[in-house]
Amino acid sequence: MSIDTPELTRLETLPTEILHAVVDHLPVWEIKNLSCASKRLRQACLSILFRHVKFEFSQAGIERLNDLLKSNVCGHIASFTYEITELLKTDFDRFRSDILTPDSHVDQAKDLYDAGYEADEFHSYMAIYKTVHGICREQRSIVDEDADLILSSVFCALPLLQEVRLSFCKVLEDDGWLLTPDMVIENEFYKHHLQVVSSAIQRARSAGIAIHTISLLHFELPFYDSWEESNLGPLSESLRQLLKNVKVLRVRGVSERVLELLSHCAFDLHQLDMCGVVAPEKVIKDFFETNKKSIRSIGFHDVGILGILGLNRLYSKTPLSASMLCRMLGVPQSTLCRAADCGCLLWRKEGWRLMFGDDCSQLSTGTSTKRKYDELQRAGL
Repeated sequence: MSIDTPELTRLETLPTEILHAVVDHLPVWEIKNLSCASKRLRQACLSILFRHVKFEFSQAGIERLNDLLKSNVCGHIASFTYEITELLKTDFDRFRSDILTPDSHVDQAKDLYDAGYEADEFHSYMAIYKTVHGICREQRSIVDEDADLILSSVFCALPLLQEVRLSFCKVLEDDGWLLTPDMVIENEFYKHHLQVVSSAIQRARSAGIAIHTISLLHFELPFYDSWEESNLGPLSESLRQLLKNVKVLRVRGVSERVLELLSHCAFDLHQLDMCGVVAPEKVIKDFFETNKKSIRSIGFHDVGILGILGLNRLYSKTPLSASMLCRMLGVPQSTLCRAADCGCLLWRKEGWRLMFGDDCSQLSTGTSTKRKYDELQRAGL
């Protein structure tokens, strides 16, 4: 008995190189649909669908990393996003007696009700307690058992890995309950995650994996009444280890204090990209100046210069322009600056890239490959 084989479509009869070129020009959602059409088309789509992957610091994320090691897509991954969350304190006696007592919960619930919220719009005390306790127990299990060290094995298994993105996330959406500030292990959780990732990158490089790009997304330092540099020493050292031998640094949505911290140490960076940042001119200038000697290009989009207006001390935000950046760096206004893609934009070129030196032609941006990276990230793939 013979089994009929479906007739190949015209697209499937194309040479592999041409098929890849066609797929590379399709929107992400069309690539996903196309990958379901046949085995050959799926194979052609894999290199794009799995070019960028995202995993989170959680038990489910660790399990997915184990599954990744057993899969056949490791050879396609070039960009890896690791979503890292705050680490919660383990003192739950203090949670009940000091952080959120039953009495304070009743007072907050009453305030919300008086403000017009319905009773079913806020959670019961035990629901909050169980949620926080469950998250904390899961986190401590991962840290105590060194489960997140699997990153080292994962990075070593990704031969095409070039970029590691660290996305800093809130562990609790507290809806006004104000749990997070008192429950989070400040600075220590940054140090833990940065050390784990740094170790994984160093081990991968030893195995010949050319990781040259680091992206820091939504990285914010905790607020202090007074700036105490000594408290941030371990964190500064962790950042220094993370950015060692990195050629491209991208920051998006980071706080001005992170820029200040990054300005304390010069790296041999060739490319700096900044997006969604608002900070005083001095902070931004120092950030760029620190690595001015090695920098060949600076990309920027949605960057605001923070200033103070008049005696009423109202804050103003001036969009960073190419001429302002040239003035900050003391370079000629004629320095090459061109429109460039930014990872937060879907189709538009609203970013800018300032080019320096004789090697500027080697740092072209806006290629279809980079755009596809960014489309996949926004699509949540």
